[in-house]
Amino acid sequence: MKKMANPIGILTTQKILKLRNYLQQISHISFSFAKINRDYPLEGISEKQAKELIEVYENLLKEAKKIINLIG
Repeated sequence: MKKMANPIGILTTQKILKLRNYLQQISHISFSFAKINRDYPLEGISEKQAKELIEVYENLLKEAKKIINLIG
């Protein structure tokens, strides 16, 4: 018979869920970045699209920075 592990405490569970949430947010940022890169390659985009792309990249970096600052 397999020995059961002790149940995870409330504070540990809370910490795990918080860390998972941060990682899921970072994963979402990474997915968005990959999709934008795939849909808007630098070759062939207009000046207007390039400026929009810069704004989108800056926003993604701001989101990532917020998450990193929360983790501390």
